[in-house]
Amino acid sequence: MSPSRLPFGMPPATDLRSHFDAALNVDLDQPHKLEVSIPMRDGVELAATVFLPAASERPAPAILEGTPYDKEPLSNVDDPVLAETRHIDNGYAIVNYDTRGRGKSEGEWQAFSMYDAWDGHDVVEWVAAQDWCTGAVGQEGLSYDGWTTMATVSQNPPHLKAAIPFSPAGRWQQEIPYTYGCCQLFFVWWYVYVRRRISEGLGSTPELLEMLPIEAAGEKIKPAGTGWREYMDHEGLDELWRSRRWDGEYTFDTPLLHVTGWHDREDIHGAFHHYEQMMAHSPARENQWLLVGPWSHVSTLWPTDEHKGVHYPDAALDMPAIKLRFFDHFLKGEDNGVDTEPRVRLYDPGAKEWTVREAWKGGTKPFDLYLAGDGKLAAEAGEDGEDGYAYDPAKPNGMKLKLDTLPLEPNLDLAELEAQDGVIGWTGEPLAEDVIVRGWGELELWAATDREDTEWYVKVADVDPDGKALWVGWGCLRASFADDLETPTAVTPNEPRLYSIELTPTFHTFKAGHRFRVLLSSSEYPWYARNMNRFEPIKGQKDPLVATNTAFHGSARPSRLRLEVEE
Repeated sequence: MSPSRLPFGMPPATDLRSHFDAALNVDLDQPHKLEVSIPMRDGVELAATVFLPAASERPAPAILEGTPYDKEPLSNVDDPVLAETRHIDNGYAIVNYDTRGRGKSEGEWQAFSMYDAWDGHDVVEWVAAQDWCTGAVGQEGLSYDGWTTMATVSQNPPHLKAAIPFSPAGRWQQEIPYTYGCCQLFFVWWYVYVRRRISEGLGSTPELLEMLPIEAAGEKIKPAGTGWREYMDHEGLDELWRSRRWDGEYTFDTPLLHVTGWHDREDIHGAFHHYEQMMAHSPARENQWLLVGPWSHVSTLWPTDEHKGVHYPDAALDMPAIKLRFFDHFLKGEDNGVDTEPRVRLYDPGAKEWTVREAWKGGTKPFDLYLAGDGKLAAEAGEDGEDGYAYDPAKPNGMKLKLDTLPLEPNLDLAELEAQDGVIGWTGEPLAEDVIVRGWGELELWAATDREDTEWYVKVADVDPDGKALWVGWGCLRASFADDLETPTAVTPNEPRLYSIELTPTFHTFKAGHRFRVLLSSSEYPWYARNMNRFEPIKGQKDPLVATNTAFHGSARPSRLRLEVEE
């Protein structure tokens, strides 16, 4: 679908002006809060909370955030973590709105739909037309709110002057809700959280994640909207999901600060996808910034200098200050040096320091390590051989998670996974010098299964001289989706074939004396659903079959880890 294509029959957005101030029992000369309804082009009205600065600061530029998680928690200016107080004190109007069908907004809830794009456009233009706004509008948000930010950007609203997407979703089916055919069970948890207009607690999520078939969980959850059925019925990158992507069409001209974290298990794919597409196609490519820290999904917005027991010096950036400086430049026209700052700033978790690069891509060369016998990674393919393991869906592999508390984040230390039956691995020799990995990698895996379907889960680890292995990158692939992400094909049992398993984008120094390690399994439960080793839709699978899976190595079938390293 073209980024500018609109639903059939929708008239242009109505340009209305605020008429609420006179009816409020507030001191209008001081900062104050409004609740308003914003009309969309099809007549639906979205609920928004507006914070206005003091009269002496108005009209003011506005910063928007569209959320399905209830605009009111975003509107607590007494919470210093949310940083809205700092925005208002610096002369901004803040507009937090409930997305269509959520909170107090009218309409039907359609998760991840193009309504987020069309509605975002109309909110921007309505806000810009208000007498309390200068006409300069920015937008920001994390995760789903990052998606609404990028969806709004896709419509090129004339008054959107800058945006900051934090780990935005949007690389559908190569990210969420399926990753190359592997079903993210995380979304069972998510649909518990968004089952009604106001986000709820996690409730009995652990029990729901254990239900078979997965589809039965929906009968317990009874979520509103169309999203659950789309999650269940659309496993592949079909027309429904393609219509919500803009691959090759990112001709949007908004300056963007793209922010994500290396430890983001949810949306690191989407963040890099949006950034790379903007760099490839946008006329505003010179106004694209990339900032990546050693952060999880949540700490991308609220940076910390520690993750799962690993300390990262200087990683806890003052993100509200960074946001303000960016918006000050593009919404207020301040000559504050933003336009002269490095476009790519990356934290190197291996070296534990911030670095600057001229660009995310370029200046690298291929670096291959081959799977070999005796569990070794080698510079060249060795003698032909194979390593087999059993995958029993009744005893799935995976890292433990606390499923009843937020955030959902697995450990970095892979000792727990390495000790499990059904996990095999290969480890390289100690490095003679530092190796800096930068880019997207892949595992070219020659493998076979004795079933018509199974899944492959890959972890790349940095092993220190004491033998501790920390997770650096990962990837997964459902075997039946290896050739076509839209239309799966049954696997020929016991037939070796080559699988290309994409790994997450990585920037990491493997220090001298450290080693590379690759781990392979066929499940990652409970983050991903258990594949029953059956060629049928995952939503209905309930009767497990044990699979015997085999990884091959050697010159005849050269399985290898393919990375990009700095020259």
